[in-house]
Amino acid sequence: MADREQLDEIMTLSEVAEYLKVAEKTVLRMVHRNEIPSLKIASQWRFLKPVIDDWLISKMKDSRKSDLVTILETDPSILPVSRFTDASCINTDIHPGTKSEVLKQLLRPLKEQKVLENDQEFLEKLLQREHMASTALGRGVAVPHVRDPETISHDKPLLGIGICSKGTYFDSIDGDKTYLFFLIYINSVAVHLRTLSKLSLLFQKDDFIKSMKEAKTAAEVMGILIQFDSVL
Repeated sequence: MADREQLDEIMTLSEVAEYLKVAEKTVLRMVHRNEIPSLKIASQWRFLKPVIDDWLISKMKDSRKSDLVTILETDPSILPVSRFTDASCINTDIHPGTKSEVLKQLLRPLKEQKVLENDQEFLEKLLQREHMASTALGRGVAVPHVRDPETISHDKPLLGIGICSKGTYFDSIDGDKTYLFFLIYINSVAVHLRTLSKLSLLFQKDDFIKSMKEAKTAAEVMGILIQFDSVL
């Protein structure tokens, strides 16, 4: 179950509007356009503060303003996340365990491909991000990622995918088990944030969640991603 500190990281529509210094209708418009990571709980929109903070990384790191403009003005649905992964990045046999144990399994394919220069260092960065607030967003999904995408040295955007058929407790905001893991390994702030937005759009589809949970092979996972990329 989520502890009190984690619950304090969950923001309402009005709170996130105040936090971003914009009107509520502006945030709501972004939500309806799937331009900001959000989750609907009991007909109310909720936001994770650390995820919203990711939208501000470009300012803190003096990234180009055009990147932020692109994120806000471009429809994230056109981003083909299926192009960011392939069978070699997918582990359909994640075993339940601690966060560290689950993340190690998720990183294994990237380690085997020698994508990671230092897998232990990257694991520690992922765990540091989890310590801030869990990346398990409810509905059985999690999107592990580092706090600062620009520290990733690999230029090619990658999406590591893991399926835990039995489910594992990953400090989800709804207190339930997590079954699907989408590891974002992208060093562009703009693409990182647009990927979060596209995944948020996918997670709203019950048939996507169901199909992914039932997938047994990497080929099936790729087929599902391509299918939903084409219809969103």
